[in-house]
Amino acid sequence: MAGSKRFTGNVVKKRWGKGSKSDHMAVVLESGESFHRLRRVGGNPFFDEELEKLVGKKIEVKGSLMDPYTILLTSWQELDKSG
Repeated sequence: MAGSKRFTGNVVKKRWGKGSKSDHMAVVLESGESFHRLRRVGGNPFFDEELEKLVGKKIEVKGSLMDPYTILLTSWQELDKSG
């Protein structure tokens, strides 16, 4: 796993793993043209109640890329609408 990085974007629900055994609606950080699935250390990879609360919000996260598309969160904070 790579070192910790910061990412900023809007949290949305997006279909993930289409056609696979892991197909589900995931909590995703949308940043421009890129999408990263969000996971919490110790959180359920398919439904995490804490991450569900972030849908519709702009956030900054700190975490490590588990693969090119998944961020394992170590922390996050909500940003105001202007920032």
